[in-house]
Amino acid sequence: MKLNFDKTFTDCFGKEVVNEKTGKATNMAESLCMVIFGLNNVGGVPLPPEKKYDLHKISRKIAGNPGEVDLTTEEATLLKEVAAEAYSCGAYGQVIDIIENNV
Repeated sequence: MKLNFDKTFTDCFGKEVVNEKTGKATNMAESLCMVIFGLNNVGGVPLPPEKKYDLHKISRKIAGNPGEVDLTTEEATLLKEVAAEAYSCGAYGQVIDIIENNV
């Protein structure tokens, strides 16, 4: 499936979420890549090495072409797990909307 993560997160009112440090809108692709980069555990359990490497490959796909990320069903499932661990309800929902509904 081809997905577009080259979007900014928005709040519940449709306004772009702005990073307080940079003053810029928070890009979903960049955020996902940075979350994956720093991830060690999911659900309080250390990630096995093969999942870490799978996530590394996913982050490279996202970083390489954020507007047209080609993910397998298994990769999308793993990315949803990561989003559930890392994000608030609002950000998680936006990631899931892209994966599930190609929004």
